Amino acid sequence: MNSPTRHHRNWIPGICGRAVSAGALALALLLGLAARSVQAQTFTTFDVSGAGTGALQGTFPISINTAGTIAGTYLVAGPASHGFVRAANGTITDIDITGAGTGKNQGTIPVSINTAGTITGMSADASNVYHGFVRSSKGTITDIEVTGAGTGGHQGTMPMSINTAGAITGMYKDTNSVYHGFVRATNGTITPFDAPGAGTAYSQGTMPMSINTAGIIVGMYADASHVYHCFERAADGSISDINVTGATGTACVSIDGAGVITGAYLDASNVFHGFVRAANGTISSFDAPGAASGPGKIQGTIPLSINTAGVIGGSYTDSSYVAHGFVRAANGTITDFDVPGASSSALLTLLPLATKGPPDQGTAGFSINAGGVITGTYFDTSAVAHGFVRTPPAATTTTLTSSPNPSTSGQAVTFTARVTSKAGTPPDGETVSFMEGKTVLGTGTLSSGSTTFTTSTLKVGTDTITAVYGGDPKFASSKSKALKQVVNAAAE
Repeated sequence: MNSPTRHHRNWIPGICGRAVSAGALALALLLGLAARSVQAQTFTTFDVSGAGTGALQGTFPISINTAGTIAGTYLVAGPASHGFVRAANGTITDIDITGAGTGKNQGTIPVSINTAGTITGMSADASNVYHGFVRSSKGTITDIEVTGAGTGGHQGTMPMSINTAGAITGMYKDTNSVYHGFVRATNGTITPFDAPGAGTAYSQGTMPMSINTAGIIVGMYADASHVYHCFERAADGSISDINVTGATGTACVSIDGAGVITGAYLDASNVFHGFVRAANGTISSFDAPGAASGPGKIQGTIPLSINTAGVIGGSYTDSSYVAHGFVRAANGTITDFDVPGASSSALLTLLPLATKGPPDQGTAGFSINAGGVITGTYFDTSAVAHGFVRTPPAATTTTLTSSPNPSTSGQAVTFTARVTSKAGTPPDGETVSFMEGKTVLGTGTLSSGSTTFTTSTLKVGTDTITAVYGGDPKFASSKSKALKQVVNAAAE
C-alpha cells in the first residue's frame, strides 16, 4: 500500500467509493479482497430486473441488515449504475437519486443499511461529481453535502457507513482532490476531521470506512508517501493509529458494537492478510486456507465486514486469481464457500493482461449481518455478476435420555434423542447416530424431532453414550452431552 504497489493501492480508493460505477465498485472490493471447514449452508441467488447481462455487468449487493434487507447497486449495459433495496421476502425496489448522471461511472450507489432500514450512499452526476444521500425506510431521500467538498470531476461527498442510531461517516474530496473524513450526527450536523499524519496532496488524506453503535469510526489514511495506515476515531473525536506488525500498509474496514475491528494489511511481498483487533487492543492476523501467498494480481485474504457476534465475512483469491468467500467465526475457525454457478476459472482474456486487474470470476462476500447471513456477488462463466444470500444453518440442540438407567447386563435399554431449534423442527427422516466414544452403536431417524435406539448388548460398567445429529443445509449438526449409562452385572 505504498507507491511502488499501485495496482494494490488502487483497491483502497475503490473500497472508499472512488469508483462510482457498480461494476467498478464491486470489482474494487474484490481487489481488497484456519483448517478448511465444511459447513452446511443455503444459497439464494437473485438478479435485479434490468441489470445488464454483459461481462462485468449485473447485480452487486453491498450491505445487509439484521432483518435481511439488502442495499446495493446494479450495472446496466448503459453503463450507469442504479441503486436497489431488496426486502427479506425478495421484493426489490429501485433507488435512483434525482440528478444522478447516466454516463460511464455515473449513477446511484447505496453502500450501507442499518437495522431500521435507513440507507446511505452516493450518486455521481453528469459532471462526475459525488453527492451523498440518506434514504429512510419509507423512501424519503435527504441530500448530504459536506462544506468544503470539491465540485470537480471525481470530487464531492461520499458517505460510507450508517450505524443503528442513524449517524453516518464517510469522506469528502476537496478541490485539490484530497480526502477528508466526516461524521454526520442524527440531527444532521456534520463534523469534518483528519487523521494526524494524513497527507495533503492529490489522493492522500483520511478515508473513514465504518461507524459502530457507540459512534467509534475506523478507516485508513494515506500519508505524504502514499502509505496507508489504519485509524480509530473515538466518539469524543480523539484519533489513534492501529499498527499491524509486518505491514507495509493497513486498512481497517469494519468495527462491531463491542469495538472489535477487522481489516487487511499488505506485507513486504505484496500479499494481503486479514487481521482482527480485539477491544483490548490485541491484534491477530489470519489467512483463509486457500488464499494465494505469492505476489501478483491481488492475492491473499481480505475481510470486508464484521457482525455483532464478532463473525467476519470477506473474500480471498487463490493462485489462479479466482475469488472465494469466507466466514471466520469469533473463535477463529474459517469456513470458505463458493456460490453454485460461480466460475472457477479466471478468464483473464476478459481483461488486458498488462493491467493486472482484479479477478472477474468467483465469489465475493461483501456484508454479514447479526444472524451470520452474508450477501455479495458471484461471477458466472461469462463474467456476469449476480447477487446472492448465504444463510448459515440454524443452531440445533440434541438431548439424550435413556430408560432404564441403571440397567442390568443383557437388558434392553432404549435411548431417546430429541433435536430442537429456534428455527423449527428438523425434517422427518434425518439421521441421529448413537455413539460410545467413536463407535457407532446404532442409528435412528427423526420423527417430529425425536428418535430412539434400543440395544441389549451394553457392557457391564458405566458406558458413556452421546447422540449426534448430522444436520442439513438449514439445520446445523449438534452433539448431545454425554450420558452415563450404568450397567450392572446380572444376578447369579
